[in-house]
Amino acid sequence: MGRVVDEVDRDHLTQYPQERELLKPFLPNFDVTWAKRRRAFGSELSVFFLRPERHMEETFGFEREILVVYSSYNTLEPRSMQAIEHFLSDDPAKGRVDTMVVFLISEALDPASWAREYMTSNPESRLVCGFHASNLRAAVADAWYVRGVLASQLYQRDLFDFRLPIRNDSYFFGREDLVFDFYNAFKRSENRGLFGLRKTGKTSLLFKLERRIVTANDGYIFYFDCKNPSLRVLTWDQLLYRISNEIARKFQKNIPSNITNPSDVFIWSISCCPTERQIGLIFDEIEYISPYSLLDKHWRDDFIPFWQTIWAAQSQKRNLSVFLAGVNPTVVEQDLIGGIQNPLFGIVPHQYLQGLRLDELRRLVRTLGRRMGLIFSTEAIEYLFGRYGGHPLLSRIACSLTHRYLKDAKEPLPFNVNEDHLRRLEDQRDAEISFYCRHVVSELKLFYPDEYELLERIAIGQLADYMEFTTIPEYTAHLSNYGLLDRDETGRTRISIPVVSKFLGLEVARKEGRKTILKVIEPSRRTDWVKHRIISINSNLDALQSAIERYSLPPLFGALSYPESHKFFSASPCTNENEFANFMNICNRCFVESMETYGKSIGKDKYFWSNIVTEYKSLGDALKRIKLYRHHRVHIRLNPRVDAELNNYLNIDLEGRNPSQVADLWFVLQQCVLDGLLVGILTELDRISS
Repeated sequence: MGRVVDEVDRDHLTQYPQERELLKPFLPNFDVTWAKRRRAFGSELSVFFLRPERHMEETFGFEREILVVYSSYNTLEPRSMQAIEHFLSDDPAKGRVDTMVVFLISEALDPASWAREYMTSNPESRLVCGFHASNLRAAVADAWYVRGVLASQLYQRDLFDFRLPIRNDSYFFGREDLVFDFYNAFKRSENRGLFGLRKTGKTSLLFKLERRIVTANDGYIFYFDCKNPSLRVLTWDQLLYRISNEIARKFQKNIPSNITNPSDVFIWSISCCPTERQIGLIFDEIEYISPYSLLDKHWRDDFIPFWQTIWAAQSQKRNLSVFLAGVNPTVVEQDLIGGIQNPLFGIVPHQYLQGLRLDELRRLVRTLGRRMGLIFSTEAIEYLFGRYGGHPLLSRIACSLTHRYLKDAKEPLPFNVNEDHLRRLEDQRDAEISFYCRHVVSELKLFYPDEYELLERIAIGQLADYMEFTTIPEYTAHLSNYGLLDRDETGRTRISIPVVSKFLGLEVARKEGRKTILKVIEPSRRTDWVKHRIISINSNLDALQSAIERYSLPPLFGALSYPESHKFFSASPCTNENEFANFMNICNRCFVESMETYGKSIGKDKYFWSNIVTEYKSLGDALKRIKLYRHHRVHIRLNPRVDAELNNYLNIDLEGRNPSQVADLWFVLQQCVLDGLLVGILTELDRISS
């Protein structure tokens, strides 16, 4: 049971005793820790701080005190929210109370509906829970009344379903280090560039930087959205004049009529800023006013003089900094444009914005989820991180869909969301997210077609054919910097956001007329394909053994390489179970058993597991597939349920389908075995030799 602290009881409630009845229904759940009558924006309001009891922390995620405002007026107007914003940003609330949730007690009819309409019109507003004063007075003896009101209002709003750039600190999560770096760059009049996939939060970060500069009162920041048609259609001198005019207006000045040269006008506008204050220009979506613009071709010629002018001004005015953001970093990475030195090259340090870190995603999911009645377990959040790579939009949409599915199923809230629940709905959820995956990667196809094609090939399981390209920085630099490529636990290259990989794989399959992501070799090419794949495995295995010997690593087979290689070379495409069984016997004898035999010859009975699998993780993974398929071929046919590892390999190779549903089952498995073996060898060769 909560209490009213002595100071509130002695001072505020003695002066306004009629408000005591309004606070009593909150006491089963909160302590009343502070109170004062405040005036702002033409309204006089009573302001309270409520400290939540432990059960309210667990149920609604209230970790700080809650601001409560009582309005004795018979109507509610937007100025009430202006007053609330003022109270939140002022002492003693600043840094002490919850910045996301506010309780509004009003004598006006139906304050809950008013708050709901206000939040609908202002989607980034704080969560306002409305309480009718007369209902509170009638609920003095009802210990559950407040909890019921909060659940009915908080649990209905989907806080995850927000797809525009974040303009409010309450909904901005993570990126603290990057904001700090950009803020320090502003204070030192340095330039910065920020690039990344669509919807990774670039614009939200720039807005955060803008808010921090304004709050600290360190200088002036000007934001320009380069994709805005009214801006990008301008010629370089027109745009420069527009920027200069905005700066002049900020300082309540007009551009002198005797200054007509655009460069002089711009330098004059920067001079309007006091020399002891900083001035920053943000150019978001920079590719729209670059030589790579697909809409406004004049920027192929205008790009050079525009940026030459800005850098000339920066050399004279040491309080000027520039921030660029976009998808395509070529504007700062390419040294020459049309044979002329790129003014941005070498003077704009830039970095890539990837997904949120696990700890940042955890805070986002738990903070917003608990306000909505969703309690995500640690394992559920780790699953979300693994599935959506920390990408802010994809992760938010996944959580939003989870909330919607629970509402559709009429599940009572709060609801404990665990990993199993998320996995059960994975296909349904990812089908709805696929639209946003297209948006996330769409511009890669325009800017980097070769890298995009490599991404597609990896998505459909053709990694073995493209391994040579994954080791060439020119082919993978941007994909890796964007956070789209990384390596799995065995060291193999993979697409780091599984839902994007699935989207790309299905898109390629659709274009090529397939129902499966894996591109199965057509029957007419299988004999030649098996022959050439075996030749590639053998030649690269020789290279791997040479590298192993050169670096004194554990040998694979000893001095004689693998035995029965002639049988491996004579393998043909599998058309039935017996042929597959014979093929797996050959693979097992050639590779797995030969390694075990070599281990025994040097006195190590568990050489395969203790040395090969641990030292060569990617190759070991491919060899474990061979070992399992060799020992359990009958269980494969019967849709196995007894071996978790076997099921895992089958689930990957057959894309979750029942073996009985797979046409050409035995060749599909043979293709996966050979591809897996080649990828394992190439991965180890790359790791050892690099």
